[in-house]
Amino acid sequence: MGDLIVRDLYKTISHAQKTHLVQSKEIATSCVCPYLFKMSYPFGVVGGERDYVIANTVHDAISLASPTAILENWQQGKTQNDFERIAKSIDKDSEDILQKAIANSKSRVKMEGKTPLLETFDFEVQDRFHGLLIGLAKRVMKKYPQPKRAVTEITITNVAEVQEGRIDAIFEFKDDRYGLVEWKTNDVKRASGSGVDRWQLIANFLLTNYRYTGDENNWNRCLFGSVIYYEGAYFPRLPLSEEWLSKVKKDRKFAHEILCGERPHAQKPPFCPVCDRDGESRSDCRFYREDSKQALLGNLPVDYANIRRLLLRRRYLVLDERAETHKHKFVINTIIDRLGEANALQELEKTGVINSGYRIHSINANSVTLVKKYYNDDEATLTLLEPRKIVRIIGKEDNGIPLLACVNEKGFVREVDDTKLIVDFDGNTIAERAKTQLRNLPIIIIPDEINLTRRVLEPMHRFHRLAADIMLPPEFFLGVQNNESGF
Repeated sequence: MGDLIVRDLYKTISHAQKTHLVQSKEIATSCVCPYLFKMSYPFGVVGGERDYVIANTVHDAISLASPTAILENWQQGKTQNDFERIAKSIDKDSEDILQKAIANSKSRVKMEGKTPLLETFDFEVQDRFHGLLIGLAKRVMKKYPQPKRAVTEITITNVAEVQEGRIDAIFEFKDDRYGLVEWKTNDVKRASGSGVDRWQLIANFLLTNYRYTGDENNWNRCLFGSVIYYEGAYFPRLPLSEEWLSKVKKDRKFAHEILCGERPHAQKPPFCPVCDRDGESRSDCRFYREDSKQALLGNLPVDYANIRRLLLRRRYLVLDERAETHKHKFVINTIIDRLGEANALQELEKTGVINSGYRIHSINANSVTLVKKYYNDDEATLTLLEPRKIVRIIGKEDNGIPLLACVNEKGFVREVDDTKLIVDFDGNTIAERAKTQLRNLPIIIIPDEINLTRRVLEPMHRFHRLAADIMLPPEFFLGVQNNESGF
């Protein structure tokens, strides 16, 4: 397989298939209600503005504490006093991590010109962090021995099943089994055993099975999975019911078909947390359902119907552009399937699609410097790396873990020459995490892209609603409040 064949494969994949990947969170949304997924894709409805600075700061801190302070203080307590003591020990050993995360968040808020943080910000971050540690000690540490390793914030891509997701933490144990943990940092409420929390955990189970066995349906190495919330945890019993697993796969297929421009039937569930609880997107959901119904019946005014068709056509063109963001992964996966991983990586490097031979040298704030282990003019290969290119830095792990399921981080090339590469990340925490998780592994660098689909779709949603407000009489959607039709 030569350079021309690799390039032809890029063209073939672009024209022959939609290279969409469905994110675990999107699958979970579809599981709760398929209409909620359609609100995002293709219609572009975005939830109200929320401030997740506290949640993101806690997430940053616990992603760095998991492989260090949490592992080092892992103990099997029995009483509430034990759990409190364990959490305080981790608090103490994580103090520097937590303070850096808080300082980074404050600096970022100030730089971006956001509303100043409340005076209670530090306390809120520390309190939620401590509450999660209590939940971990009470429900996970109590039951399982000390893991040998923790990997955090890892993006796993299973191209064959068109799924991708970012896993908060995976704890690896000495018997080659694993435990999956999702941190609920956005508030102090219980995790839902019937809503998004459950479905996202199950979707991520499938990805983690793929990482360790190459098969999402192989549960032999899965020890547990849990959503850790403030002083507690949601712990589904294994093995999971076939009904749950079938639903996740069915809704994954539904979401993928929507992204590919198809029109699968959507059925409102008996209970929807948005429509039946007067959620913030309720009016948008019911508007689009009635809008589609009236379009199907041919009841819309001609001028408005034309604008509607134009907007829908443009939305699906935007979704086609979304598919392009994952094209590199489809090409890499296809060549690995054809040649085997070792031969495929050699071929991909010869053609400049990937780059290897680097190691982590140092970090400085939000950037990482990688250096070539060796450089020989006679063996130099083509490289497509250049400043501002988006790349994914992968630490190639052993034990048969697929390339696109190994630990990784995404960043921007700042500087590149024959011997070194400097990559900027979106924050100091990511650089610290890259140094911790990638420094002892062979580095493979693949091209990547940023998905801006929702940002592009949102103005189309606003224009659609504005057109309806102006061009349709107020009584046109009087039935929208009770409408149960599909779109």
